[in-house]
Amino acid sequence: MKKVIAILVAGLALGLGAQAEVKIGGKNKQTVTVKNGAVLNAAIGAGAQAKQNLASNKGNVTIGGDNTQDVSVKNGAVLNAAIGPMTKAEQNLASNDGK
Repeated sequence: MKKVIAILVAGLALGLGAQAEVKIGGKNKQTVTVKNGAVLNAAIGAGAQAKQNLASNKGNVTIGGDNTQDVSVKNGAVLNAAIGPMTKAEQNLASNDGK
Protein backbone atom coordinates (compact mmCIF):
# COMPACT_ATOMS: atom_id res chain seq x y z
CA MET A 1 0.00 0.00 0.00
CA LYS A 2 2.87 2.39 0.79
CA LYS A 3 4.25 1.85 -2.73
CA VAL A 4 0.88 2.71 -4.28
CA ILE A 5 0.67 5.93 -2.25
CA ALA A 6 4.26 6.85 -3.20
CA ILE A 7 3.47 6.29 -6.89
CA LEU A 8 0.30 8.37 -6.55
CA VAL A 9 2.14 11.28 -4.92
CA ALA A 10 4.96 11.15 -7.48
CA GLY A 11 2.46 11.04 -10.34
CA LEU A 12 0.54 13.99 -9.00
CA ALA A 13 3.73 16.02 -8.58
CA LEU A 14 4.93 15.23 -12.10
CA GLY A 15 1.53 16.03 -13.58
CA LEU A 16 1.91 19.70 -12.72
CA GLY A 17 4.30 20.35 -15.66
CA ALA A 18 3.41 22.75 -18.48
CA GLN A 19 2.49 21.63 -21.98
CA ALA A 20 5.40 21.77 -24.38
CA GLU A 21 5.95 21.87 -28.09
CA VAL A 22 7.11 18.41 -29.14
CA LYS A 23 8.80 17.84 -32.52
CA ILE A 24 9.89 14.35 -33.48
CA GLY A 25 11.96 14.28 -36.65
CA GLY A 26 14.08 11.15 -36.20
CA LYS A 27 13.64 7.72 -34.75
CA ASN A 28 11.69 7.82 -31.48
CA LYS A 29 10.67 4.94 -29.21
CA GLN A 30 8.67 5.39 -26.00
CA THR A 31 8.02 2.28 -23.94
CA VAL A 32 6.36 1.72 -20.57
CA THR A 33 6.16 -1.78 -19.13
CA VAL A 34 4.12 -2.55 -16.03
CA LYS A 35 4.75 -6.04 -14.69
CA ASN A 36 3.27 -7.30 -11.42
CA GLY A 37 2.35 -3.75 -10.40
CA ALA A 38 0.05 -0.84 -11.04
CA VAL A 39 0.00 2.73 -12.32
CA LEU A 40 -2.55 5.01 -10.69
CA ASN A 41 -3.68 8.45 -11.83
CA ALA A 42 -6.19 10.06 -9.49
CA ALA A 43 -7.78 13.41 -8.82
CA ILE A 44 -9.26 13.31 -5.33
CA GLY A 45 -11.18 16.15 -3.70
CA ALA A 46 -13.23 19.10 -4.87
CA GLY A 47 -11.72 20.74 -7.94
CA ALA A 48 -8.70 18.41 -8.05
CA GLN A 49 -6.93 17.69 -11.33
CA ALA A 50 -4.55 14.88 -12.28
CA LYS A 51 -2.72 14.47 -15.57
CA GLN A 52 -0.59 11.51 -16.57
CA ASN A 53 1.10 10.49 -19.80
CA LEU A 54 2.68 7.07 -20.31
CA ALA A 55 4.74 6.71 -23.50
CA SER A 56 2.85 9.75 -24.76
CA ASN A 57 3.43 13.28 -25.98
CA LYS A 58 1.26 16.10 -24.68
CA GLY A 59 1.05 19.57 -26.21
CA ASN A 60 1.74 20.83 -29.69
CA VAL A 61 2.97 17.54 -31.21
CA THR A 62 4.56 17.21 -34.65
CA ILE A 63 5.64 13.75 -35.82
CA GLY A 64 7.97 13.76 -38.82
CA GLY A 65 9.99 10.61 -38.22
CA ASP A 66 9.68 7.02 -37.14
CA ASN A 67 7.65 7.08 -33.91
CA THR A 68 6.82 4.00 -31.81
CA GLN A 69 4.82 4.24 -28.58
CA ASP A 70 4.03 1.17 -26.50
CA VAL A 71 2.47 0.54 -23.10
CA SER A 72 2.24 -3.07 -21.96
CA VAL A 73 0.72 -4.38 -18.75
CA LYS A 74 1.28 -7.93 -17.50
CA ASN A 75 -0.26 -9.11 -14.24
CA GLY A 76 -1.01 -5.50 -13.35
CA ALA A 77 -3.36 -2.60 -13.87
CA VAL A 78 -3.61 0.98 -15.05
CA LEU A 79 -6.22 3.09 -13.24
CA ASN A 80 -7.52 6.58 -13.95
CA ALA A 81 -9.98 8.09 -11.46
CA ALA A 82 -11.66 11.39 -10.67
CA ILE A 83 -13.29 11.39 -7.22
CA GLY A 84 -15.23 14.38 -5.95
CA PRO A 85 -17.15 17.32 -7.38
CA MET A 86 -15.54 19.19 -10.29
CA THR A 87 -12.56 16.79 -10.47
CA LYS A 88 -10.74 15.90 -13.65
CA ALA A 89 -8.30 13.04 -14.30
CA GLU A 90 -6.62 12.83 -17.71
CA GLN A 91 -4.51 9.90 -18.77
CA ASN A 92 -2.83 9.17 -22.10
CA LEU A 93 -1.34 5.79 -22.92
CA ALA A 94 0.98 5.45 -25.94
CA SER A 95 -0.61 8.46 -27.61
CA ASN A 96 -0.18 12.03 -28.81
CA ASP A 97 -2.54 14.55 -27.27
CA GLY A 98 -2.65 18.11 -28.52
CA LYS A 99 -2.70 20.07 -31.74
